[in-house]
Amino acid sequence: MILVVGGSRWSGRALLPALEGRPLRALVSSEYDAVRYRDQGIEALAGDVLEGRGLDTAMRGVRTLVYLDHTMDRPGDPVANELEAVQNALIAARGAGVERVIFLGDLAAAEDASARQLVARWAAELAVRQSELGWVVLRTPLVIGRGVTAFEALRRSVDRLPVVPLFRWRRTEVEPVGIGDVLEALRIAIDDEEIRERSFDICGSDRVRLGEVVRGWGHARGRRRVYLPMPGWGERFGEQLAWTVARLPRHETRLALETLRERQVCTDPSRRFPLPHRPAGYLAALAAAAG
Repeated sequence: MILVVGGSRWSGRALLPALEGRPLRALVSSEYDAVRYRDQGIEALAGDVLEGRGLDTAMRGVRTLVYLDHTMDRPGDPVANELEAVQNALIAARGAGVERVIFLGDLAAAEDASARQLVARWAAELAVRQSELGWVVLRTPLVIGRGVTAFEALRRSVDRLPVVPLFRWRRTEVEPVGIGDVLEALRIAIDDEEIRERSFDICGSDRVRLGEVVRGWGHARGRRRVYLPMPGWGERFGEQLAWTVARLPRHETRLALETLRERQVCTDPSRRFPLPHRPAGYLAALAAAAG
């Protein structure tokens, strides 16, 4: 049995249908999502990893735990929230005899990162690696795909504003990855039980600056926009813009925008996930998201 924790997140919504035919269960954040998955023939339970609710029931009979959840949408300290949530899941997993945990993390996560969410994700990844379970960590840079908070904030700005502000993050180097390549890496890691105690980076084939990604989205959507370089990181402005223009949750968007400060590239080729094909470049990933 495979348990996907975080079935309400963008990654869970994309992954669960792709695992059709496997023994599968999802832990989601609301009864509405649970009913929707059950209607698709997927066993689903509503719970809360931060509160520990529903975890013991969800873990029964599970061999592989796929942890896709996060606590960016919860009030309070991001590091404490993230660590408590993942530890709750790991304690329940050990108690239920789960054998493997696959954790989807962030490429730029580090103890000394300037973004609070990246420190939180580093702490969660460390907890997974120290869990005494067979573990696999898959780390992603900016993911190009609908529902990803950072990408949604950027794309909706281009879609809805005639003048698009580009703050200091426009110079940040990234190797953006398409959502399709992330899903394929997850499927391979789930199916190949020989992969254990390994950490991989899932990156796209292009190394670009974030400003190019924003302009690339405008081109993919056929939007003629004025792109205005601005001083500072613009996170407070972006937080306000997220709510008034993009209709995104302010707190979660602020944490996501902070991650754009950090360089998101694979510096060690041996850590790249061995996809069976060359990963998509950023223009192809943007075209797929626009289509």
